[in-house]
Amino acid sequence: MKEKMSYEDAFTELEQLVTGIEDPERDLSDIENDVKRAMELIKYCKDTIKGEQDKIETIINKSDDDNEDI
Repeated sequence: MKEKMSYEDAFTELEQLVTGIEDPERDLSDIENDVKRAMELIKYCKDTIKGEQDKIETIINKSDDDNEDI
């Protein structure tokens, strides 16, 4: 995934891909491409969530450290 997108945009695209993948009328080769793209988006979303989680933990730990000095 080369383009920079927001988590929300990636999640929306992922939802659209899942809808297409579930369509029984779709050609198998199209589904294969959609599954590959979905895997890229899932990784991007997981990495984004992990990054935000790390930031939050840093803020919480800093807050805890600041409160210990009081």
